[in-house]
Amino acid sequence: MAQTSYSQGGFYRFSQNVYWLMIVNFWFLFSNILLIAAFFLLVPTIANALFFYLAALPTGLTIAALCHSIRQFIDDKDISPTRTFFTSIRKNSKDAFKVWFPIVTLAFILVIDIQYFQQNPTVLNQILNGVFLVVLFLMTIFTFYALMITTHYTFRVRDIYRLAIYYLFTWVKVSSGNLCIVFLSIVLLFLTNDFILLFIGSTVAWVLVLNSRSMLKDVKISFVKQEEQALEEERA
Repeated sequence: MAQTSYSQGGFYRFSQNVYWLMIVNFWFLFSNILLIAAFFLLVPTIANALFFYLAALPTGLTIAALCHSIRQFIDDKDISPTRTFFTSIRKNSKDAFKVWFPIVTLAFILVIDIQYFQQNPTVLNQILNGVFLVVLFLMTIFTFYALMITTHYTFRVRDIYRLAIYYLFTWVKVSSGNLCIVFLSIVLLFLTNDFILLFIGSTVAWVLVLNSRSMLKDVKISFVKQEEQALEEERA
């Protein structure tokens, strides 16, 4: 009885969550070693943009695996973080890359434009610089929604984008919460050190996933059956 009581206690659950997040965060960082090396070894300039772009291509797959693994852990505390993470990569990498590739390509175009605007600080360029920064900020939540949806449900890529945009702008409470989480994470980076990002990735993803559970449930209730009917009609 004492052992059972201990295993269900608050400290045990807390230590289990910390252990699980540490392990999955390690594998997330390990899977992004090229991008991490690029950030620490290369100067982020337009001349090095191609290297950053190529290094970032696998990142969407690992973000999708991280978020999907955390979502599974929330439902089942007894799963292995290592097995869950790599199983998610194996099952979802193809679909996640289809969603991620256009997003990361557009993001790098915007980043290059922002660097150009900063090097040529005219009034118009400063306005465009602010607009593009806002777009990038919104794209973080759009990307999170798109990757979460694609790892849980089967939709065409264009429909995943539509759903991500729909939830971004219509589910204001959830989206506002996610934007605040991302904003506070960015502020933390500025106030501390870039190295902190190596330790908080899984924690940020954990909070985002917790805040977005209702969105995933609504996708299943409102759109999964519609998508299945649409696919059946295309095959007919």
